[in-house]
Amino acid sequence: MKLFLAILFAGFLGILAFLGPLGIYILCAIIIGVIFRSFILINEIHKQVVPVNNNDKVKQAVERYIKERDQLD
Repeated sequence: MKLFLAILFAGFLGILAFLGPLGIYILCAIIIGVIFRSFILINEIHKQVVPVNNNDKVKQAVERYIKERDQLD
C-alpha cells in the first residue's frame, strides 16, 4: 500500500512540474519542506542516540596522559 501511495505521490509531483511556474513553485516547496523535516528528525534522533554528557574514554586517557607527562617534567 505504501508503494502504491508513493507512486501516486510521484505522479502528482510529475504533473505539478508540467503546470508551469506555479507547479514548479509548489513542487520545490514540497521538496524543501521534506528536506527540512528530514533534518529536524535526524537531529532529534541524534539527540536521543548520543547523550550530551557522554564519558569519552579516549579523551579521558589523553587528559590523564598529559597530566602525567606534565608531572614528570
